[in-house]
Amino acid sequence: MKILWAFCVYNEIELLPFKIDYLRRNDIDPYVFDNMSTDGSWEWLQDNKIPSRQFDSGGMFDLTLNLLWLSRKMHEVRPDWVIMAGADIFYVDLRGPLRETIEMAERFKFNCICDHFKSFQFMFTGEERPGKDPRLTYMYYIPKSLETLCIAKYGSGLRFKSADYFTVPEPRPYQYASFAALHYAMRHDAEKRKTEQYLRRKKAWDKGRVARCYGAHYKRIVDSKEFVFDKTELRDVRDSVFWEAIKRSVEAGVI
Repeated sequence: MKILWAFCVYNEIELLPFKIDYLRRNDIDPYVFDNMSTDGSWEWLQDNKIPSRQFDSGGMFDLTLNLLWLSRKMHEVRPDWVIMAGADIFYVDLRGPLRETIEMAERFKFNCICDHFKSFQFMFTGEERPGKDPRLTYMYYIPKSLETLCIAKYGSGLRFKSADYFTVPEPRPYQYASFAALHYAMRHDAEKRKTEQYLRRKKAWDKGRVARCYGAHYKRIVDSKEFVFDKTELRDVRDSVFWEAIKRSVEAGVI
């Protein structure tokens, strides 16, 4: 079974090595679109021969252009299953590696995985340091429930509804309480990163490339000026039933 995970990046050198290792351990094919990164992301992709290409959006976060590149790649490759989620997302299943979850969904005739599931939104507390796998570095989180559909069986009718949602013809979603997303958006450099992300989105809004409602939460984050969080007000993932599965996702895999 061929599984493709395609995603766009802008300045994600901190996560890329761990993300690619995670995909390889699950025997999932990566394809990375680099949006003119300035932090060495593109050079790392080339040095490590990761399938990738660059595209220039004029210094803005142009969602329409991002989805166009992702859609083209998906229909060019025509994999058995496709995943479209960002560099800062990892999936974990209590029962085994991500690839086994997808294979199980295939076996039982489902055509997409989870449109409503648990999410761990990890936060920076001042203790975490870059350079290590985020799954073993960021321990404190806010629990959330996501309504996204980023994993689907490929078909010619597969389309994007939004950045985080496929439109699947006649969806038959595989949903299980053992499946969760790990989201590492609020890291040690959150103030710089979120400010830059907001400004890139604002540029796209001002040029009419993206509706102002999309990505408005970035402005709220920047305006809040809250980038370091009190761990006593957060949950510790090591107390979660998912902790052992998270460790296994780092230490083991298909290969």
